Amino acid sequence: MPLETQAKLLRVLETREIQPVGGNTTRKVDVRLVAATNRDLRDLVKEGTFREDLLFRLQVVVIELPPLRERSGDVPLLIDHFIGELSLEHGREVRGITPEARRVLVRYEWPGNVRELRNAIENMVLLTRSDVLYVEDVPEHIKQATGQPGQQHGHFELAGRSVSEVERALIEANLELAGGNRHKAAKLLGMGKRTLYRKIKEYGLT
Repeated sequence: MPLETQAKLLRVLETREIQPVGGNTTRKVDVRLVAATNRDLRDLVKEGTFREDLLFRLQVVVIELPPLRERSGDVPLLIDHFIGELSLEHGREVRGITPEARRVLVRYEWPGNVRELRNAIENMVLLTRSDVLYVEDVPEHIKQATGQPGQQHGHFELAGRSVSEVERALIEANLELAGGNRHKAAKLLGMGKRTLYRKIKEYGLT
């Protein structure tokens, strides 16, 4: 923001008056100003690019929001929110994300914060060939940054795992996808409800 504009904003905040463009008189206004920045305004004051008096005027209630890497607990909530929002926006029928893909996204440090996370989910929603987001849908640079092998498709993910391990992981993933609803999970898995209930008990997933 140019220093000249800063001076005008400060005057409005101090006097609570504005002069409409083309007008000759001022009028009173009653406003609440919410300002946001990803820069340290104190550094800008030292550089001479931000007015110190405006900084003091803005510092009435200050809320510091830590970067996304410092609040990884928010990432799963944001993932689910963006999947729903972007699926609707782009007319896709993406219903969820696998636990493995979710873990990769949570491990990433997100230097671009929430905007970068939203862009990543949008990329996944647009390019996936399924109605569920898998590890292979995660952008390559995120997989590399988190130490995730670049290509994980089909039977390569299953190599070295027992049938019971794979079945347990599959049931667990679909239960999560169904929001814990066993009836929905049984439909996703293509098995009867009684069979699913028995296996949930067998694998200790209750």
